[in-house]
Amino acid sequence: TTKERTVGSVAEVDWLLARLEHFITTGLSVDDGLAAAKRMKARSDSLICRLVARRAAVHPDEDTVEVVREQTGAGKRDAKQLVDVSRGLKHLPKVDRKLASGEITFEHAKSLVNAAGKVGADTVEADRELLDRAGREPADVFSRRARDWANRRLAQAGVDPLERQRRARSAKLWVEKETGMGMLLARLPADRFEHLRQAADALYLREHRRDKEAGEGDPGRVRTAGQRMADVVFMLLTNRYPTTGQPLPKQNTASRVDRAKASTQLVITAELGVIDGTDPDGTCEIIGVGPAPRGYLQTLSPDTRIAGMLYDRAGRVLWLGRNQRLANTAQRLALAVKYGGCAMCTEPMNRCDIHHIKEWHQDEGRTDIDNLAPLCRQHHRRLETQRRSRPARQVWRPQRK
Repeated sequence: TTKERTVGSVAEVDWLLARLEHFITTGLSVDDGLAAAKRMKARSDSLICRLVARRAAVHPDEDTVEVVREQTGAGKRDAKQLVDVSRGLKHLPKVDRKLASGEITFEHAKSLVNAAGKVGADTVEADRELLDRAGREPADVFSRRARDWANRRLAQAGVDPLERQRRARSAKLWVEKETGMGMLLARLPADRFEHLRQAADALYLREHRRDKEAGEGDPGRVRTAGQRMADVVFMLLTNRYPTTGQPLPKQNTASRVDRAKASTQLVITAELGVIDGTDPDGTCEIIGVGPAPRGYLQTLSPDTRIAGMLYDRAGRVLWLGRNQRLANTAQRLALAVKYGGCAMCTEPMNRCDIHHIKEWHQDEGRTDIDNLAPLCRQHHRRLETQRRSRPARQVWRPQRK
């Protein structure tokens, strides 16, 4: 019967997969096995997308998301992403082929589909460099690149991506019925969110230091990361202690909350022609946020600090040699312009330390702009640990974004 033939086919697939799994785990090195498993997953995701598209074409009146949930066991959000990507790939044959061959992952394909939704499939398919980068970069790094690429195209076409975000901003406060706890959800334009994130990060670090001091006497008083961030949000919104509800003290010096709010900044780069009005088609970008409309400079407040930066042909700005170990403010600004954030992941600049590529103490590295790179605290610790554990130290070189 048809049912028996289906069961037999599924059993054959299971047998083939078991043989392939045995070969990968026993016949390949760990690194080669991981690479093979990555390609298998990408090709499997491509197959699912093709099957989802076929099902939607045969049964156009069905709720395809619900069908995918039932057949794959995916959550509603993941099922919707599968449906959206399967629809988008119909108009992106080059991306579809890359996913089917295992050159890119499902996450890369999703980023390209999202970009096509903003600027059109033909524009995405025509950009060979963008498609090539999808096969070389980690999915989270490429996601930011594809988003910025699409926003840049929109800005060039006279569309203000930040204005679109401002119109789409929203917030919601409600009480969760199951627990009775208050819930907050907000969607903010990227430039405004960057101010909020920097203020939250600054206050979070201060509260983390307080927890470490308190934990030395009573480990039970140390908050989890989630609890600490919830307290930070409450303090930013109310200027009150989260545990007692009492107002934060107003002393001669600013409170922790006020200092955190004052420490936020956006770094904006613009071509000289945009600033003096001689090049209306020049580029303007907010570091860590993405392209900005050329008129964005006109919205800045009068107290905005303007810094001019001149580069030589090698892109070098500042050199402090062996006279100073820590990077100065101007160097941090230059590195923000150059890298946009962590040189190894997508963390923003305000969460980064400045790392000496050639180590300061042991290798007599210099505090020069070409020997510095921003690294988030996780990657900074990892790189330092790796360097100490290797008998022959290897010099890590960052890739400019």
